[in-house]
Parts: sequence; structure tokens; C-alpha cells
Amino acid sequence: HMFTALAVFLKSVIMGVSVSAPPGPNAMLMINRTLRKGHISGFLTGMGVATADTIFAVIAGLSFSYLISFINEKAFWIKLIVGILVAAVGLKLFLSNPMWEIRRKARESSRGTLAQDYLSVFGMALANPFSIFIFLAMFPGMNITFTGPDRFIPLIIVLGVFVGASSWWLAFSYTVSRFSRSLSLRNIVRLSRITGFIIIAIGISVLLTLFISVRY
Repeated sequence: HMFTALAVFLKSVIMGVSVSAPPGPNAMLMINRTLRKGHISGFLTGMGVATADTIFAVIAGLSFSYLISFINEKAFWIKLIVGILVAAVGLKLFLSNPMWEIRRKARESSRGTLAQDYLSVFGMALANPFSIFIFLAMFPGMNITFTGPDRFIPLIIVLGVFVGASSWWLAFSYTVSRFSRSLSLRNIVRLSRITGFIIIAIGISVLLTLFISVRY
């Protein structure tokens, strides 16, 4: 039982990393906030994504068929909302002044804004529930199931996914933070603008795929 639980935990950690690692708007937002506000802000941004992905793992693992059917039925509207939301976040970042954020960080405590960093991305990640389908594909592929004789297995899976996703965002935000220390303020501003532009492009691409699918 001990060996089985450890194997399930390690598989779940790998799954959490695998879902978090692909680059996307959340990763770009994490990079942007790390450059502007520092490592903790970037890490908490990632934790918002990790929390949402853990919830999606639970939904996929317990096979909440009515929720999955709802997402399938409303896929067009979900993608439309997500596309607009992502593009709007990218535009806000692109137009904002990173120098102001850097000066404010040096001037005052950012406890309130750190909570906002976490909650804003948690909300944005929940608005894009398609990670559920990645978990639905990965669970049988990695021979993981929530059902079985050991009642603690579901808890181990959820813990493993959360640890894997959290570890990825911790390592990623720390790497970006270390890299940013060697940059001049001008390059930080430039990189911040580039990540904002990439987020806009991702949002627009989601909207374009919707337009193409409706037209053809």
C-alpha cells in the first residue's frame, strides 16, 4: 500500500507539472508580474493557476459528467469570454508603466496587491476550464483512478497535482526573478511590454479560431 501510494503521488506530481509547464497567457502574466513586482508576486500568480488546475483535476477525477457536458455545450461562449479577458489583461499590461510598479514596490507594503495577484489569476484560470480535458486524457494514460480500495488515494492524487503545479511555478518565478536582477530598468520595461503583447496575441488568436470555426 505504501509503495502504491508513493507511485500514485509521484505520477500526480508529474501530471501537475505537465499541465502547468506549457507556455500560455498565465505564464506570460507570471513573467510580467515577476519583472514588475518581484518573485513573490510572480509565485502567487502561478499559485492561482495551480489552485485552479487542482480543482479541475478533482472534477476530471470524479467524472462530474454534468459539468463536463456543460463545458462542451458552452465551449464557444467560454472561449469567447476567455479570449476577450486574456486580450484585455494583455492590453492593460502593455499600456501600463512598469516603472511605477517598481517604485511603488520599493515604497510601500504590497500585501493587498499580492492577494489581488493570486485571486485575479485564479479567477482567470477558472474561466478557462479546458484543463479538465487534459486531466481526462492523462488519468487513464498514467493509470491513475480516483476509485479503489484505498480511500486516501483521491487525496494523494489531489495533493500530488497541487505539489507538482506549485513546484513548477516556484521554480519558474524564481528563475525569472534571478534573471531580471541582471537586467537594466529599460530592459525590464521592454520585456514587460513584450509579455503584454504576447498575452494580447494569445487572446486574439483564441477569438480568431472561434471566428474561423463558425465561418467554416
